[in-house]
Amino acid sequence: MTRDYYAVLGVATAASTAQIRRAYQRLARQYSPDVNLWQQEALGVFEEIAEAYRVLGDPMARAVYDREPSAPSAKPSRDGAGAARPSGRRGDDLHMPVALAFQQAVSGVTADLHAERLSPCAECGAGGAAPGSARVTCSYCGGLGTVWSEEGAARPVGCPACEGSGARALDPCPACRGRGVRTARAVVTVTLPPGMDTGAQIRVEGEGHCGPYGGPRGDLIVVARVHEDPEFTRKGDNLYREVSLGIVEAVLGTRFAVRGVDGLVDLVVPPGTQSGQVFRLRSRGMPRLAGGGRGDLYVTARVEIPRGLDARTQELFREIGRLLPPAPRGTTDSRGTTDPRGTTDRIGRP
Repeated sequence: MTRDYYAVLGVATAASTAQIRRAYQRLARQYSPDVNLWQQEALGVFEEIAEAYRVLGDPMARAVYDREPSAPSAKPSRDGAGAARPSGRRGDDLHMPVALAFQQAVSGVTADLHAERLSPCAECGAGGAAPGSARVTCSYCGGLGTVWSEEGAARPVGCPACEGSGARALDPCPACRGRGVRTARAVVTVTLPPGMDTGAQIRVEGEGHCGPYGGPRGDLIVVARVHEDPEFTRKGDNLYREVSLGIVEAVLGTRFAVRGVDGLVDLVVPPGTQSGQVFRLRSRGMPRLAGGGRGDLYVTARVEIPRGLDARTQELFREIGRLLPPAPRGTTDSRGTTDPRGTTDRIGRP
């Protein structure tokens, strides 16, 4: 199957003649055999670029090319009152970013997107000819309305240039410049499932740009941009947050409620909890976008040491310190090394 010539030149199906010419000139300079003397692949690429420009650079050849289906499975456009338009070249995909609050990414949301996309021209009925334009004999089929198919067994088929009528309009439609499509605004309702993350994409079939001469639409690709939350840090489907503990709570243990994405969650802190200790709450994270289930919520404890204690409180801590066993620690010599036996002289000899 012949490659998409628009993709070869890297332009949209609604690109102007000047845009196509500039794209060809840029690619021709890049892949010219005169520049790539030792690269055999460059010659094949250059020939493909030249063939694409030969077709798209000629308005008549481009019109014939655009009226041919881009794929056997091309779907008819859904514009209008449900009537299928002639199958032509498929339109481009439309990429649209959508901003989501963190909680919307958790629960999912249905959004109305205002899309500016190519739609069938209402002035010419997507045919590309000006209303009331004089018609001349089609030069592609010689006025017969049929041409011989080059695929499979030779057989007559309808002429793609004149749609089998044997004549074509002399003047192009001024509203769409003879392309059969023009820019229009539309509202597309899109459902974004729970678990969306920044960069995640949702494809909505048949809601992109319309193809030339009433060809089927491309797809709408919604790209999510999720705002950060001040409390949670997201890594994949897992969430991370911190909670502050008083020194008494860390020593004796406690139980209290912390905020999760679905409300309050009970957190049990065992006695002797150290600062930086992490607690895992299963299935309390983000919903998984691909598949069921949820990630986990990881809560990191940060023990707050009180400051500005009065004399009475300091004496109580000293009393507690005398009751507790001493913390094991080594001593550091002048070179910054630690002696596990706890005694070193200034030159490091025990």
